[in-house]
Amino acid sequence: MTNETIPLRYKQTHIKKIIKESVMSFIKNDKNDLLKIRIYEPTLSHRIAVYLENKFSDYDVDCEYNKIGKDPKINSKGKKVRPDIIIHKRGIKDNLVVIEIKNAGKNSKKAQSDIKKLKTYFSKQLGFRLGVFIGILKKKVDICYIEKQNNSFKEEWEELRNE
Repeated sequence: MTNETIPLRYKQTHIKKIIKESVMSFIKNDKNDLLKIRIYEPTLSHRIAVYLENKFSDYDVDCEYNKIGKDPKINSKGKKVRPDIIIHKRGIKDNLVVIEIKNAGKNSKKAQSDIKKLKTYFSKQLGFRLGVFIGILKKKVDICYIEKQNNSFKEEWEELRNE
């Protein structure tokens, strides 16, 4: 499916809006309680995936999913990968969004490492259309949307504050 044939509800601007709404639901309902007990990252990923799943009804939202059909997901560096969250169609090559989550803000080494990793998910084998870094901190959540444009990457940052 090319970008021209993606239904309006899955254009980049609408996908970003859905992701922001889902993260805001996570902030409102889960974030403070989970951070208080210093929960591990996979639980944070799962909770955000729950909110995303409700909004992408004709796609699968999976955590730590590492296959395309029966084959492993391989990034542009030839490494097997297991992203935190993906929005895709299982069994076929229709990868919409890849998300990496960290308990770290946008200026951390962990964030920069994940952003670098996200850029490898735009390979021909994986073909994700949008990469998203979500950095969860006590007082805010940093989101970076990554899009590939020709041979370079565009990063768009957004900061969400606790309500």
